[in-house]
Amino acid sequence: MEQSLTDQAPSGARTTGSDESAPARAGADGASGILGWAPLVLLAMFIAAVVRQAARPISDPDSFWHLRLGSDVWTAKSVGQPDWSTSDDRPFVLTQWLPEVIASRFESAFGLAGVAWLFGLSLVVLVVIIYQTCRRSAGLTAAAFTVALCTVGMSASLSPRPHMVTYILLAVTVVAWLRTADDLRARWWLVPLTWVWACSHGMWFTGPLVGIAVVLGLALDRRVDRRTLLHFAALPVASICAAAITPVGPALLEAPFAVSGISAFITEWQAPSFRAIGPGATALMLALIVLTWARQTERVPWTRLLLLLMATGWTLLAVRTVTLGAIIAAPLLAAAIQSWLGRSREAGSRREATVLLGAVVASLAVLAMVVPHVAAKPAGMPSGINDELRALPSGTPVLNDYASGGWLRWAHPNVDPLIDGFTEAYSLGELHDYATMNAAAAGWREAVRTTGARHALLVEDSPLATALQERLSWDLITADAGRVYLVAP
Repeated sequence: MEQSLTDQAPSGARTTGSDESAPARAGADGASGILGWAPLVLLAMFIAAVVRQAARPISDPDSFWHLRLGSDVWTAKSVGQPDWSTSDDRPFVLTQWLPEVIASRFESAFGLAGVAWLFGLSLVVLVVIIYQTCRRSAGLTAAAFTVALCTVGMSASLSPRPHMVTYILLAVTVVAWLRTADDLRARWWLVPLTWVWACSHGMWFTGPLVGIAVVLGLALDRRVDRRTLLHFAALPVASICAAAITPVGPALLEAPFAVSGISAFITEWQAPSFRAIGPGATALMLALIVLTWARQTERVPWTRLLLLLMATGWTLLAVRTVTLGAIIAAPLLAAAIQSWLGRSREAGSRREATVLLGAVVASLAVLAMVVPHVAAKPAGMPSGINDELRALPSGTPVLNDYASGGWLRWAHPNVDPLIDGFTEAYSLGELHDYATMNAAAAGWREAVRTTGARHALLVEDSPLATALQERLSWDLITADAGRVYLVAP
């Protein structure tokens, strides 16, 4: 980050939605004694609560196939298509190989407990970066409140998967472009940052999009001449070019369109329900910004208007992108809340930095001691059937439910699951066949026969499990964790 907690806001003309004029009066938003410490103590407790989310068994089924993929990339020293990919009807590339490899190395060294600790680290880094972003335009109280609401907004998507890199780097990118909008200095380090981002997750393009929005806003605000505008516009263009020269190559630029044909099969790419707590909290963030701006007399700069529109668009698009909207909206909301207080933000202090650093170090240290005892085994997976699955010959096809596929890839590489969360790796025909079998709908028998599978690991009492036993006389061998292991007669 370019500004630490002890930095003061840059001088210059005041910008609507931000309070970054001359250095603020010391103590303007603070108090002495107990009242002065209270917000810091609450912030430290909040960081500990966030890190605590990692002190549990890994339950996200997609985490496991990411570990398997990272291990395969590490072993093969190649970012080529995995062996189990059958996608031949749309562009397919590995877009998340870097964090997958890192997570697989942690798993190799420390087991799943190491992956859980790595997840805790990513959570605290994300929260601290968003907090620092908010502190640039708001005091301690407003920033802490915004971070808490933003974290609730992101809650549905915070899991030990490579998308954590997108959330962290998007927060870094937003604050970098907001600083550019304030001081008119281009941050060219965003170009190599985008290169790393493009090796880490398929939504790397959200960074250049933020840059394009800010550049367009500067043009509409008429704050820069044409030459300077072109200079700024070259930055997101250079970032896109950097993404094209990762080990994956230019094919990476087509990857964002790969999900278009399969979004119907992926729950997190469906439209969000604002009755859910995450989308509801993010919608509240957006509403508070709009209400604040509507009540003030100053003109809202186009740069912030366009960022708000982008945050709104991401929030409305899909369950998975609600988190992007919350991150982009966070600094806008922090500035809005600060304006409610009617006073300048206080400058960062050594006390604040010490408490923040202490909370981070203590939380991660405690997490390191706890995870070997609580996160050593996966949650919700049928580990009691391990012996039967290990005994199967290499390459044995297995009919399975969607959630168990990633675990099978990771824990039992000797079998070939029908499906897993790596949806982009499958052809549209296979996805349609899986949906037919899963519902035991018309044509399910032929779909089962086509797979050639004589073993199944399915959710107990699911339509397919019931149909296999009652209509095709498959034998129930054993059951565990709500799943049944079936074998054809």
